[in-house]
Amino acid sequence: MKSLHKILLVLCLPALLLTPACTKDFEDLNTDKNKSNEESVVPEYNLSRAILEFTGNSDYSYDTWRVNIIYCSMMMQQLSNATWYAGDKYLQNDGWASAYFERAFPDQVKYITDVIRVTKDKAHLSNQYNIARISKVLIFHRLTDIYGDIPYSDAGKGYSDRNFTPKYDAQQAIYMDMLKELDEAAQALDATKEVYGQGDLIYNKGGSANATQVVASWKKLAYSLMLRLGMRLSKREEETAKTWVEKAYAGGLIASNEDNAYIVHDASGGRTTVNRVSNILSGEWNAINTKGEASISKTFMDFLKNNNDPRLKYIAVVPASNSEVPSDQLGMPNGYDTNGDASPTDISKAPGYPGDLNKYSVLNKNVLLKLNGPSFLVTYAQVELLLAEAAKRGWSVGANAATHYNNGVKAAMEQLAQYSATATISGADVQAYLTAHPYVDADGYNQINTQYWAACVLDWYESWANWRRSGYPQLTPVNYVGNATGGKIPRRMLYPSSELASNPTHYQEAITRQGTNALTTPVWWDKQ
Repeated sequence: MKSLHKILLVLCLPALLLTPACTKDFEDLNTDKNKSNEESVVPEYNLSRAILEFTGNSDYSYDTWRVNIIYCSMMMQQLSNATWYAGDKYLQNDGWASAYFERAFPDQVKYITDVIRVTKDKAHLSNQYNIARISKVLIFHRLTDIYGDIPYSDAGKGYSDRNFTPKYDAQQAIYMDMLKELDEAAQALDATKEVYGQGDLIYNKGGSANATQVVASWKKLAYSLMLRLGMRLSKREEETAKTWVEKAYAGGLIASNEDNAYIVHDASGGRTTVNRVSNILSGEWNAINTKGEASISKTFMDFLKNNNDPRLKYIAVVPASNSEVPSDQLGMPNGYDTNGDASPTDISKAPGYPGDLNKYSVLNKNVLLKLNGPSFLVTYAQVELLLAEAAKRGWSVGANAATHYNNGVKAAMEQLAQYSATATISGADVQAYLTAHPYVDADGYNQINTQYWAACVLDWYESWANWRRSGYPQLTPVNYVGNATGGKIPRRMLYPSSELASNPTHYQEAITRQGTNALTTPVWWDKQ
């Protein structure tokens, strides 16, 4: 027996002697490096992913195609469709109308909330934290404008809090919190501290900008978003709107096209980061945009041609002839189909039908629709036109309405050069346009918001939101047979049907508070 004990001791001694060396890194050795965890979250990567997805889902532009193009561009009558797009005729397609909701939460919200969670309360990452807060507002601002009441305070917490049934916050509460977040984040940004590198796709695209430049730019974006949110409240809570708009102006806004918030895409690596709107409308993927699927609307074309707008020669082209000459351009009226002679709304029966769908103008792929072209998020033109309306309302925003209006129109025209240097509009052409179309205060709301509509080309989410708020431009709705709205332009998109099954209690609370899950139900700020 003693011999056996000695053998066991000899066998165990090396293991005992090795124990300290083997166990001092026990936690590290027993951590799966291939498994995602709190420490493995890379804020810069997640910020990039969230913002890139904000410009369009990487799954063949799923959300961009369905909501921004099929619905918003058609409803706002900048584009027109004679085939199968539901938005042109206010037809209800639940899958398309809910697409943005379905993709935004896993592809935008998840990533930006992760950034906020891992940077919060870390002093050396304070700029990253506050830039993420501003980005979160950018993301949720669009989401709530499209759907109204949505998961907000609980959103993106499936991983961190195991909360898979988030409550839907009221849009009023969402707006108040977004304004607070912008105010706090803008004030907290500090040029003496570290910022994101090239993962900041908006203001540090090449990774070479210094902290002073980056911080100044993000502050301007925060206050410019504050201006937009404030103006969104103008029909619902005018005094609240005035307070926030004046605070935004005092804080310092985007002040030139050089300050514009935009992302430049990369078409060199396949389809991963291409411009999503261009991906669909240029015909680069699956031969989209052929035979009238996305022609320029007669409404938009008439606006450009009737006003001798210098943008027209860069915006439009006739597919049949490749002509960019303004006088050759023809807009397609909204509300028609290709259902044949038996259909009273067959496109062949439209006034002035040219005999071929390819003779209707489309957006110029060599200017607006480059796969590596920019996606604009917030622009100087938008800022100045919102300030023009604020000035008309008598709010304290520096210059008068006419000055801001002129600045906004000029900026919108000059912005085309950021798509392509070939689309540079001269100062003389801009001034000639303004001289021929001076600001008239009696028609100010119409002029300002119609120009805002024109300035938002490609960002039809924003065009639709501002139209619902302002009522301008004065569009003539179509009343296509079988439409879902009684011939009225939709006021919101639809929650996914899956929400009723997976989150029924909170879904029903939102329906009870906001109204039926229908295209005609207005969101909170859209006071009728």
